Amino acid sequence: MRKRLLLSLAIILIFISPLFSQRILFSDIIPLRGHIDIEEKFELELNQQENFKFSTEIAGTTHDIASYSFISNSPLISYRLTLSPGVVTPLGEGIFAFRNTRVATSDRPNSPIPFKLSVTTETREMTVSDEEFRTVQKPIGSRVGSQLVENGIISVTFPTEKEGFDLQEFSSGAYEASIAVEVSAD
Repeated sequence: MRKRLLLSLAIILIFISPLFSQRILFSDIIPLRGHIDIEEKFELELNQQENFKFSTEIAGTTHDIASYSFISNSPLISYRLTLSPGVVTPLGEGIFAFRNTRVATSDRPNSPIPFKLSVTTETREMTVSDEEFRTVQKPIGSRVGSQLVENGIISVTFPTEKEGFDLQEFSSGAYEASIAVEVSAD
């Protein structure tokens, strides 16, 4: 009898338990998506407001001509800052130099005045144009959290007299130079 009672209870529990157990009636997934727009910003602020007065005193000196600020919220992209000459002089294409705005005469040649360009970042990393006064290129942006950030100063350095800054070779008049600034993403 005991066996029957236990067997009856077991059968009753088997039939009743699905009524009280948890059952899944529906199952699905709700997809959620989002994105963050890429933000890239480069600002250039010019410091040089006066004309350079070319004399023997300017030989070998350095002058801060601009400062810049760069920020990007995409640290997976590589950025490059390129500073290249904006004018062509008799020294050749791609060489930083001031050129005289007057037309040369046979008795007074219009010798260009070369200069070196340097970039100094807030971490004091320095990139200088080579000895031939050519284009400066450097990676830009240091990772800070999930952003690339960099602040820096662009400077002009005139050669010393030993490096060829000879005022006797330059004619009087107005001189001009320009620097092309480009930030590219790889």
